[in-house]
Amino acid sequence: MAFKRSLEAIARSWRQHIGMQIATLTVLTATFAVVLFMVTLTQNFKRVLAVWGENVQISVYLEDGLSEPAIQNLKADFAARPEVAFAEYVSKEKASDLFRDQMASYAPDLMSDSEFSTPFPASINLKLKGDSANETNVAKLETIAQEILKREGVEDVSYGQSWVRNYASFVKVIQNAGLAIGVILLLGSLFIIGNSIRALLSGRRDEIEILELIGATADFIRKPYIVEGAMLSTVAILMALTLNGAIFSWQISIMKKSLAFARIAQEFRYFTAAEALMIAVLAAALGAVGAFITVRSMNDGWSAARKSTSNGAASRGVAG
Repeated sequence: MAFKRSLEAIARSWRQHIGMQIATLTVLTATFAVVLFMVTLTQNFKRVLAVWGENVQISVYLEDGLSEPAIQNLKADFAARPEVAFAEYVSKEKASDLFRDQMASYAPDLMSDSEFSTPFPASINLKLKGDSANETNVAKLETIAQEILKREGVEDVSYGQSWVRNYASFVKVIQNAGLAIGVILLLGSLFIIGNSIRALLSGRRDEIEILELIGATADFIRKPYIVEGAMLSTVAILMALTLNGAIFSWQISIMKKSLAFARIAQEFRYFTAAEALMIAVLAAALGAVGAFITVRSMNDGWSAARKSTSNGAASRGVAG
């Protein structure tokens, strides 16, 4: 019964204030769309970082002339580290062969040159466990590399320091910026919902005073407005999810057609049904809170105040 009364109140609001309701819904949808875009962007960049991080390897380049027992000892020590999944020794000859295979299609004349030397040092490639390129683990990755570099027989260590550090920093900046923008926009959405409900209250002041006079409780009067705030936010978030989903699918289709972004596009994901449902529930709660903030002091004696004013005027008339 109470929910039916709330739905009737919402339908009446749209009939009486359709322009204001459409404007509020449009602004809320745009606000939620920006927030969802920032969340989607951040989560997908972090997912790409995690996937790339799974392929991060530390290449430990060895000094020339290192004996076979020394190489095996280093390999065993590295493999025994808790963060290392496995260690693979790559000789100078094997490194040269790998380079030849990779460069054969680009420089066939160079690869067929009998005088081509093997300028590559022997190395031990370390595959790390877990997500080692995560932004929270970049410092740890650098620490591991520095520890290995101090070992006798190690000439240099490489793990793609530049892109790991730069990409992790980039993701962190995007995440922080998204968080700041999201908080500001969500606070703004509370203001938008509150203004919409406040306008409805002003238009129904006489009705509310009558309800107060016949003894309606505060909850009875407030509930339709709180439900209306929740419904308005729910519709807005569903529209924002649909709009962002369409734009996301369009952008992914474009990225998949480009060789430069095809691999990245495979890792991008939109919200699942469960995530979208959770987002809709949170948006409904946000709308209810925004409406409640506006109506929490609504039943504070409007009718009593008017009655007091009328009585005061009558008293002054009698005295006169």
